[in-house]
Order: sequence, then structure tokens, then C-alpha cells
Amino acid sequence: MTHGRDGLLVAVEHAPLPTSHGDFVVHRFHNCTSGMPALAVTCGDVTTPEPLLARVHSSCITSEAFGACDCDCAEQLGGALAHVARQGRGALFYLMQEGRGAGFVAKALDRMLVQASGGRLSTFEAYARLGLPADQRTYGEVAAMSRLLGICAPLRVLSNNPDKLAALRAAGTTVAGTEPLQIRTQAYSQHYLDAKSRAGHTVAATADIDPAVLPEAVAVVEPQALATAPHLVRVARYLLPIRRAQPAWLHLHAYVDTTARCDRVVLTYGHGGTEVLVRIQRERMLERFPVLTPRVRPGWDESIARIVAHGHGIVLFASEGEDVRHVVPALVGAHLDGRRGRVLVLEADAPDDVALVEHALERS
Repeated sequence: MTHGRDGLLVAVEHAPLPTSHGDFVVHRFHNCTSGMPALAVTCGDVTTPEPLLARVHSSCITSEAFGACDCDCAEQLGGALAHVARQGRGALFYLMQEGRGAGFVAKALDRMLVQASGGRLSTFEAYARLGLPADQRTYGEVAAMSRLLGICAPLRVLSNNPDKLAALRAAGTTVAGTEPLQIRTQAYSQHYLDAKSRAGHTVAATADIDPAVLPEAVAVVEPQALATAPHLVRVARYLLPIRRAQPAWLHLHAYVDTTARCDRVVLTYGHGGTEVLVRIQRERMLERFPVLTPRVRPGWDESIARIVAHGHGIVLFASEGEDVRHVVPALVGAHLDGRRGRVLVLEADAPDDVALVEHALERS
């Protein structure tokens, strides 16, 4: 990687990235306009002139960090890395473009509207009701990262989306062709992939798969500020199936933090009860990839198992190293709803996070 700048994209650092599919190198970039990171994960010598196998992948925190199975994004990420590793040469460009470029809150609102409609609305129709285009992602970062990485070869793109190829070319990337990246449809992703198929994406067959039935009705919620913290406004609530041997349905609550100008996510499990397990779950961007030695992801898997076994849980997600002292008491208190909380402590948990939850429970 050439350490430097291309426009407003700055090359920051690179490091080895051992994964379950093979050894890669992760290159970190910083977009000075958006303030967001971008990643390129490479395998082999990407500077030679032969067409380069590449995946241009947009972030999906629900599947890649939370482990949801209502889309195929995490499977596409893993499938692309496996294909690149088999070829021995290639790149995966990871762009922070949640919700097809509209952001996480738009994605949460989309899912809420689709579920509240009983599946009558598709994801694209829900976006239209929100006044959004079907896709507003941009791909200028791919061309900039390629130049900083010394990539001069045309890209052979792993994608099921024909519109992406045109957008990449328009943004300055030379595209040699495409290869489909089909993932087997499951009951929990059937409705989403069926909508993509009707929109012209090359996805696996969906007609012979019955979509999963929601365990309860979902209603559209209106934005509501928390009484104890008016800067925290809940804007969406929907059901999220978490990948396990038997997927578990959790409620995802999306908040806007108007003070910190960011999104907040709380996942809850179960209704009623007298005692609720409560924890802060950290999220590390590199563990959205199938790394060999994850630090925080095993804790999430164990937490889900213990919460499901217990029957009731509240989890506040936060980025690794993020200071959430000012939001934990209000968010935890809002979801306890008069019940008693107990800290869910795992061996590798940071003592400060445990103490923060304990303090929040004392105040509730």
C-alpha cells in the first residue's frame, strides 16, 4: 500500500489478517469528508496487470456483527473471501454504507415497515415510502483505494447486482467483468432475497423456500424521546432473527443520539419476567470478518446462548473503546420496565463495562 492520500481518502495502516479462509492483509483508510473508515482486504500480489478478482462489499452490522440471518450479507462476505483465497489473488473493498447507503436508521425503518406490512411490502417499496431511492451507495472510494494500493488491473467483480457494475465504472473503476456470488436462500432471508431477485439481482432460487413466520406482530412505532434522556430518541423497533442452531428472535430497538450525533442499538429478548440479564456488548470492526482469533465475538455468541436459556435479556451494543457512560443508565432503565436486572458477566468482559451496568441497575 502506498502511504498517502488520494483526494480526501487517506491511507492509514495495514496489518496481517488471518481468517478461516486463509491469510489476508487488511488496509485501513480514512474518508476525511464522511469521517468514516474504509477497508481493503487483499490476498497475493494485487499490483500485477492480470484482471483482479474483487468484491465490493457494503457493511451490514446486523448480519456481520449481531449475527442476524435475515439477509445474505455475512455469507457473501465470507463467500467472497473464500473465493479470493482459492484463487490466491484478489481484493475485497469494505465500504461503510449501511442500508444501501441510506444509513442504519433507514435500514431499521425499512425492516420495521416490511414486517409491519406482514410481508406485503418489499424492501424497495419500504424505501420508496420513506422517500428514499432504492440504492444511494457511491463507489468513489474503490477507485481511490485501488490507486493507493497500486492496483492497475481491471476488476473482475464478485456481485449479483448489475447496477453495481455500472456505478463502479461511473466512479472511475475499470471493470473487466463479473462473477455471481450466490448464497443458498434460507427461510429467514427468503423475503429479502426474493425482492432482490425481482429487482434483477442474480440470487439463488427463492420460489421453493417458504419464508419464516414472525413469532409476533410488528407495529410501526413513532419517534419517542426517553423521559430520562430526551437526547435519546427511539425511531424503530423490529424483530431480528439471530443465527443459531435454532435461530432466536430478538427485538432490535434503534435510537438516535442527538447529542453524540450517532445511532444506538439495543437488542432485547423475551417479554415479561421478573429478572433480566443485562450487558454491554462491544463490537470490533475486524471481527465482522471470519478472523481466526476473535476477541469480542465469542462473548456475543455465549451471551445469546445464556440469554435465550434464561428467557430475558437486554444488550446495548457499542464499538470497542467507545465511551457510553452517558447513555447506559437511560437505555437500560427504559427496557427494564420495572423488572429486576442482573449483570451478565463473562470471563473476558472489561471490568469498566461490568461496573457501568451495575451502576445503571442500581439507579433503576
